[in-house]
Amino acid sequence: MGDFIIAFTHPFLAALLLIVGSVLFVWQLYDARWGWKGTGSLVCFLLFFSAHLAAGLTTFGAIMLFAIGLILLVIELFVPGGVIGLLGLGTLVWSLFLAAKHSPFITVSLAVAVVSALMMGLWLSRVSKKKMMLFEKIVLTDEQRNEKGYVSHEARVDLIGKRGVSLTVLRPAGTALIDEERVDVVTEGEYIERNRPIEVVYVDGLKIVVREWKKEEEII
Repeated sequence: MGDFIIAFTHPFLAALLLIVGSVLFVWQLYDARWGWKGTGSLVCFLLFFSAHLAAGLTTFGAIMLFAIGLILLVIELFVPGGVIGLLGLGTLVWSLFLAAKHSPFITVSLAVAVVSALMMGLWLSRVSKKKMMLFEKIVLTDEQRNEKGYVSHEARVDLIGKRGVSLTVLRPAGTALIDEERVDVVTEGEYIERNRPIEVVYVDGLKIVVREWKKEEEII
């Protein structure tokens, strides 16, 4: 037990656990299913906390904060909005700072771990073109059902040239009523108020592009 405490509270190994755990945690967020990256992240943090707790270098309070952060992230999967997820991430970082406050070296290592995790996230999103599945699931929870009057997500080339009215503010995305159907639309960049006449300009894949229609345009 003594060797375990000495090994995993050594500044360099503790720093390595923080960096690897943080990077694997962010990497896991970009996967739809739980895998080795998430498990490896939890193992790193478990070793870090357990060793520091056994050495008397941290308290159960920091561990409780870490657990609360994980619970908030799980809740975020089912509750749309993003606020709870940000609180969860903030709580996780706070718990790690509390656990590392005894050592300036570990505090610096935690900062390096956060930067490394952010760089991993940027690499996955910018270079690998992956989407963070956590927030992808948040978006999908706000489902648009046919029984509520929404049309299915298909290329609606039949709507080109048709006119309707904006049901919501288009800035630039929103909802319009076209041929008695509620349709998700987007403008070419302009801002259109509610209850304004609109015209479908073109359809680009799943995007239905509209612009505000003015009567003088019909004369021209």
